[in-house]
Amino acid sequence: MKNNLGQIIFNAITALAGVIIIGATGMINYPAAAILFIILLMFILSAGNYYFIKLANSGKKAFQPSYVLTEQTFDSLNEPKDYLDVMKDLKDYPPCRLEAIRMLDQWNNFQKKSETLNTISSSGGVYELANQDIESVMLNNMVLFMKRAAIMQSSSQNSEINMHKAYLGELIRRNDKILKDYTDLLIEASQLTGDDVNGAEIKSLNTIIDSIREYRKEMENGDENE
Repeated sequence: MKNNLGQIIFNAITALAGVIIIGATGMINYPAAAILFIILLMFILSAGNYYFIKLANSGKKAFQPSYVLTEQTFDSLNEPKDYLDVMKDLKDYPPCRLEAIRMLDQWNNFQKKSETLNTISSSGGVYELANQDIESVMLNNMVLFMKRAAIMQSSSQNSEINMHKAYLGELIRRNDKILKDYTDLLIEASQLTGDDVNGAEIKSLNTIIDSIREYRKEMENGDENE
């Protein structure tokens, strides 16, 4: 019953308000107007109950801020858009607002670089694989960000919050490192022409591969549990 308290209160208030309005206006003496008002009241009740049912299915409570993370939040992460929607919600959570904004900016930066690489390389192969790996890393960092934000929501002491914010800063620095390597790749790829594009050994590409390998090694050492 506790989980449905908001819905019960909404229904009770709406029904009571309807009775008061009908009585105060003498609407009962005008059948047509009373019927229309009752239909409107039923519509309001139906819309309100649909809202509460939708919230319950998403694992959230009524009037709960969207930045409050639940188990369902992580279960719903399927496409990049799902990750971005959660990060946008976290912009409303004061302790990690600036970090969430920064991570979203990094994603937009990555998207622009990805489009540029497709334009200047006009080929897939290792370029496409490197791009997919970078996307995977950035999405995984968003998940780690969300998990730490969920922990922050249960923290009360400033020392704990500061420790968690330091971790979020480390995630942002990881993204910055990979994005810098991506910029180097764009510069080097733009200088190649003809057969060189597919045949040359691109130093910056190897750097990105090494960065991703190092990142995944860090994950194996324990970051996947964050």
